[in-house]
Amino acid sequence: MKTLRRLLFGVCLTTACIATASAEFTSVPFVTGRQQFKAGDGIVIDQVLATSPKLGIGTKVVVRGHYQLSSANEARLGLFVTHEGRSSDVDSVTPSQTARVSNATGAFELSCAISEAGSLHVSFYPVPTGEAFGGVYFRQE
Repeated sequence: MKTLRRLLFGVCLTTACIATASAEFTSVPFVTGRQQFKAGDGIVIDQVLATSPKLGIGTKVVVRGHYQLSSANEARLGLFVTHEGRSSDVDSVTPSQTARVSNATGAFELSCAISEAGSLHVSFYPVPTGEAFGGVYFRQE
């Protein structure tokens, strides 16, 4: 009986933590802007969630979507902010900002915190490193 109570308490606690974390993010209406891809590649943003209705400095953002990669065997998909003007620091990249993808189609979920004013985008990058070779910009509607 004691084990069952502990198990139920753990399930309730986990459920409460998940509900609190997901309640922190709300859907943000968005529009896509400039996009450029190599033939056969594409990125579609399906949903943008954020901790604030305004995508400003300090906001945490989650972007969900899908991609098609045909021009390379593999790539890194990344969610970044192209800074306006000079950036005071080099941004650190968190593991949730990038995902390794292969020559195929698939879904993604990327997240980051906005540290400076700029333009949000999801882009393909060569593996292991290099300049973006395709991407899509987006902003709140």
